[in-house]
Amino acid sequence: MKKTSIQILKCAILLLLIFPFDDSVKAQQDPMYTQYMHNPLTVNPAYAGSTDMLSAMFLAREQWVGFDGAPKSRTLTMSAPITKYDIGAGIAFINDELGPVKQNSLYADFAYHLKVSDRAKLAFGIKGGFDMIQINLMNLNLNQQNDQTFADDFSEDFILNFGLGLYYYTDRFYMGLSVPRLLKNNYDNDGFNTTSYGYKERHYFVTTGALFDINENLKFKPSVLAKVVWNAPVSVDLSANFILNDMLWLGAAYRIKDSMSFLLHYQLTEQLRVGYAFDLTESELRKYNNGTHEIMIAFDFQFNKKKIMTPRYF
Repeated sequence: MKKTSIQILKCAILLLLIFPFDDSVKAQQDPMYTQYMHNPLTVNPAYAGSTDMLSAMFLAREQWVGFDGAPKSRTLTMSAPITKYDIGAGIAFINDELGPVKQNSLYADFAYHLKVSDRAKLAFGIKGGFDMIQINLMNLNLNQQNDQTFADDFSEDFILNFGLGLYYYTDRFYMGLSVPRLLKNNYDNDGFNTTSYGYKERHYFVTTGALFDINENLKFKPSVLAKVVWNAPVSVDLSANFILNDMLWLGAAYRIKDSMSFLLHYQLTEQLRVGYAFDLTESELRKYNNGTHEIMIAFDFQFNKKKIMTPRYF
């Protein structure tokens, strides 16, 4: 098969992954993260303000390295509590690329935190924002140059959406349920649905995790993330981290029938944390890529210098 034919085949596969063209073909369309336990705001707005400080986090993911047109994601989030009113606020910017498809998203998050016991709170969250999407079809290398399917690029700006979430948490346990995008936006070139490029399916996320003391210097933190999309297989991420001296996190994760991951997280200072994850693909795609890399940088702003900062586990 010619190289250009292979490129077209790859692009077709990638387009099907992100844009299902009819009801019989649906797939997970939102970005995935191996370090989801450090990046909950992107999937659950109720997490906003659950920490006691202003926090910022940047995460970059290079998926399936060596595979042309493979997914690339960049995420920047900020979150802070407004303790006087028991609410939290956050903002998230996501840049996602998949083959010829580029999407930028900007969402604001708000959450109300209700104290249900001396140690537990239940947060109700809502998020709202927009997506901007572009598909560069004209830049593809085609065997048939006059193929009208690829004659025009596609773009659509300010696709509005909103989501909801619940988040129950203590200092040793958490559980969340969320739908980041409730509207099933339809993508078309002219706004009248005459040339449809598919639509966004709703993604349902369930998360949970806990913290256990093994001894005074070692803690164990397992966590689970389940993603549910209509007419697509349920995706489940299982992870386990060991925390040494509240500074070094070493762990592993398994995405069922997809990949095995190794995780490293280090508390450089009281305010600065860094993380790294490496995924090894388990599916047939392992023959065509060299794994997935994901890096994370997080910073907690300490405005009150007299306040003692406690370690961040959730």
